[in-house]
Amino acid sequence: MILVSLIGRINEPNHTVYANPKTRYEWPWVRGLQICIYAAKDVKWTDTARSIASERPSYLAIWDADRCEGSDVYFLPHPADVHKPRSEWRWHLDFLPWLPFQNREFACN
Repeated sequence: MILVSLIGRINEPNHTVYANPKTRYEWPWVRGLQICIYAAKDVKWTDTARSIASERPSYLAIWDADRCEGSDVYFLPHPADVHKPRSEWRWHLDFLPWLPFQNREFACN
């Protein structure tokens, strides 16, 4: 899993990309990879998550380093758009919060 830190240095053994949440990046290299975004309470992470999700990583998660809680992230079409041509779909992020044991296994031990 590749980590994308929006909170500066993190002490993790995984390969980590350090990004500024106020900067727009191109993320085509994430396609097919497992990605976890590290964020915090005061970090504006949704634009970065949407940009990464649009490139279709094989797995995307967000980790709240302040609360030590994670969520799986899904990039889904708006339900009202599924009967339209795909080029007209509006996309949004959807989240599945991790269970307590998943949070414990991931970090903040």
